[in-house]
This record gives sequence, structure tokens and C-alpha cells, in this order.
Amino acid sequence: MNTRRYLLLACLGFLSGCGTPPTPLPALNVSYEQALARTAPLAVILTPGSDEERLAFDRVQRYFTGMTVASVREQTSLVYAPQGYLNDTLVAIEGSGNIEAYFAHTAGQVRTLNVEFLERATVGTDWYVRWQMTVVADSLNGGQPILTYGVTQFRFDPQGRVLIHKDFWDAGLGLYEQLPVLGGVIRRVRGAVEAAGRSHTGQIGAGQIGAGQSGAGE
Repeated sequence: MNTRRYLLLACLGFLSGCGTPPTPLPALNVSYEQALARTAPLAVILTPGSDEERLAFDRVQRYFTGMTVASVREQTSLVYAPQGYLNDTLVAIEGSGNIEAYFAHTAGQVRTLNVEFLERATVGTDWYVRWQMTVVADSLNGGQPILTYGVTQFRFDPQGRVLIHKDFWDAGLGLYEQLPVLGGVIRRVRGAVEAAGRSHTGQIGAGQIGAGQSGAGE
């Protein structure tokens, strides 16, 4: 787990240059738990099918459609509450101003960043959205599109602005293997690990068969 996270951070560092430094995993978890408690009194239930729900998600979907530096600067304060919290599995950021700076920097490093919401479900004040993201960056995959999937938890305030944005996403699956040089190294390491896992499974299976035959012979 630690090795994989390190490789992922190396990938995103290559992509984003001197952007926001990663938040250590224990601190990510603590900040998330604190944000859940802090925003609970501020959150509202958006009734499925209501105008409030539609308008809130229309704003968020627009924000992540063809994201650019200009669109981030223009829309962030409309989408995120002043005390909004972002946790994208790599960093934890509080405040709409800091969220704006983070996304503006990210948008400036790619040619295309587009997220399409596929479906959503609600539990209490929280919404869970399954999405498809397309990233095009000169430094990844030879400049060809990279497609990944994930889920995000959203929590909204009475104005329909985001209080919590928590991603559940294997960011490395679609990105780090696309890096020149490093991607090849990671693919070889992953292949060796998978081969070792298959070998281990085969040894267990053979041992179980041998034990069964020995028992049958008795």
C-alpha cells in the first residue's frame, strides 16, 4: 500500500509540478472525519427529483465539464461553500478559496479534464455519484485520452453549495502507468507481483490436492 501510494504521488507530482503537496494518509482520514462532524449541522437533505437537487447537481456537473483555469476561477465560489472541504484521496483542502487554487492549478496542467456524472444515490444528507473522468495531458499516455471511473460523496448547504467533496477513486490505476519511463517500471513491478500471486495460489492449490490424496490413501 505505501509503495503504491508513493508511486501514485510521483505520477501526480510529475503531472502537476509544484502543486499542493500530498496529505499523509492518517491526516487525510482525520480531516475527513472532522469535516463530517463539522458540516453535519450545516447540511440539508436534497429531496430526489426536486428543483433544489437538480440545480445543485447541474452546477457541479457544469464545473467539471471541460474544466479550465478560467472556468474554475469563475465558478468555484458558486459551487463550493466558503467552508467547503475537498478530499481527492491525495490532498485534504478546506475553504472555497483554497479549493479554487487547487483546481485552477490542476486545470492548468492538462489539455482536457472532463468528468461525466453517470448515476447518483442519496443516504440522508449525503449523495454518492458514480462518474467517468477523461484526462488528456502531454505528459501522460503520449498525449492520448485516459479514462478512469470513481465515486464521490457530496454534502450540500442550504444554498446548494458543496460542503463535502470526498472522492473514492483509484487514481493510480488510470494514470501512473501512462508515465514515460516510470510507467514501464511500474508495469514490470506490477507484473512480477501478479505472477508471484498466481504462483502462490498454485502452490496452495497443489498443497490442498496433495493433502486430499494423502487423506484418501489412508
